[in-house]
Amino acid sequence: MSSSYKNMTEQKRIKSVSWVLVKSYLITMGISLFFGMFLFQAILQREVNYKLQRGDQEALNTVSYFITRHMQESERISSDLATNLLFQNALSREDETNIRLVNRLLRDSLVGRNNIRSIHIITREGNVISEFKEPSYLKNDEEFLQQFDLQAIDKEKGSAYWGIGTNVLEPKVGNTLYLARVIRSKARLEPLGYLVVYLDPVDFNKDCDDILRNISMQVIIKDSSGATLKIPDNLELDNLEEVIKWKSKEYHYIKEGSKKYYYTVQEMSILNGMIMGLNIQARTNDNMNTILLFAVIMNIIFLSGASLIIKRKVVSPLKNIADKARVIGKQGKLDTRFTIDTGYTEVYDITCALDEMMEEIKDLVSEVKEKEKLQKRLELSIINHQVKPHFLYNTLNAASILVAIEEKESANELIKTLAKYYRACLSTGEDTITIEEELQIVKEYVKIAIIRNPNIVDITYDVDEEALKNKIPKITLQSLVENSIKYGIRKLGEPVNIHIDIKLDKPKNIMNISIEDDGVGISEEMIDKIMKGEKLEVKSGFGLKAIIARILLCYDLKDTNEVIEITSKCGEYTKILLKIPY
Repeated sequence: MSSSYKNMTEQKRIKSVSWVLVKSYLITMGISLFFGMFLFQAILQREVNYKLQRGDQEALNTVSYFITRHMQESERISSDLATNLLFQNALSREDETNIRLVNRLLRDSLVGRNNIRSIHIITREGNVISEFKEPSYLKNDEEFLQQFDLQAIDKEKGSAYWGIGTNVLEPKVGNTLYLARVIRSKARLEPLGYLVVYLDPVDFNKDCDDILRNISMQVIIKDSSGATLKIPDNLELDNLEEVIKWKSKEYHYIKEGSKKYYYTVQEMSILNGMIMGLNIQARTNDNMNTILLFAVIMNIIFLSGASLIIKRKVVSPLKNIADKARVIGKQGKLDTRFTIDTGYTEVYDITCALDEMMEEIKDLVSEVKEKEKLQKRLELSIINHQVKPHFLYNTLNAASILVAIEEKESANELIKTLAKYYRACLSTGEDTITIEEELQIVKEYVKIAIIRNPNIVDITYDVDEEALKNKIPKITLQSLVENSIKYGIRKLGEPVNIHIDIKLDKPKNIMNISIEDDGVGISEEMIDKIMKGEKLEVKSGFGLKAIIARILLCYDLKDTNEVIEITSKCGEYTKILLKIPY
């Protein structure tokens, strides 16, 4: 490969690093701008929706009032019939003559009243006397009686009880409104039976359609038992009844494709139920295209200017970080500072994080020397075990090598990951952190390990979503993962496979954390010493001992078997199960 071709390739690589940063920044700004656009649109639409809601509520009030008046007229007719003395006298004696008289009076009540479909009398003996608007030849008193909750009708004490249902004697008519009331003797106030009136759904829907057509609304009525009546019976939206939220005085919508259909719900006292009005005119945002076009134009103008500024400030700050990282890697100067006076926000954040990391490392080294209490000593020993200067030296040295061989993208990624790792480890002063935060530390640690040696580890996770907010002592999982990587590799070039599994045992209030690898394993003798807390001759067991001690101290436990189980087979696998109370 010629030197000129090589130089050209390196130049392209350097430009690509800059472009990745610029592109990431531009994408972030673009998302923010579009978010602002939709927020503006939501605020603008809120006032419009309020006005439309008031209109729909007033329209539903009109429909509800009309239906209530319609029902009250039927109540008046049924009341007149139930209190008719001739009718009551005929009903008090169930002989053939009186039954014929009852039939005649029922027929008279139907004459000229198109809104009534049928009238039925349930006598004290449980017999049913019926008259229909159109001839019906079905006769099944027992099945007819099963349609009604007679106890609920009795509770009305003579007033009308309204419901929605299908008359089994006219099943083809379908659902309609019906009223039922107790017939009481005026003379003795004793119950003589029940009066049931079914409204004619055809006539009722026709009267309602005249109103609904003018206000572009469709209605569903629900009674106290949950039965529903649709007006008209062929609603435009499929499965509408399944998605309705029957909450009074709230404004909801149903989304179908890009369209929204709004509806409002009110109480209907005469039915002891609810009425829902659906505005069948779908609403779309007519101003959306204009706002979108304006946002795109402003986005292009803004991002074009921002990109010119960012491009001039990408390479130099990264080179500055790489030079200082090289000094730390070779000379181990912990007093080195990364902060720069110029550059863009992302680089400034990285340098600040690195400076915080260096300060925290120095503070931790001092605190370890001054440890006074057992809990602090154990905690700092774990942190010291993880946050060792040579880990920083080796990682930054690796970054400086990558920079030296013009692998600046990899060097930049390594430095960023290192900063994120130490920020996650050191930014909080809490002794315990959430599983989510602990897993982030593990991921950053593994990422550093892979950048330094791509074939060192392969890790998978299986974590309950509910477990992410539960807390554990800091650096617990990362210590176990580090042990698996450092002491589990069986063969150079062959990665160690690690699987982290976190599940909640809700009946026991225990969080089970399992870390399993296919490494060299741990001997039975070593496991026995760890579980008994005996002194070890090797460093690999120190991490486990410290983790056990910290968990026992943190949760006020005494028995090691309460918090950890270790199973292993030399040359095949090691599995560590932590049992953390939550």
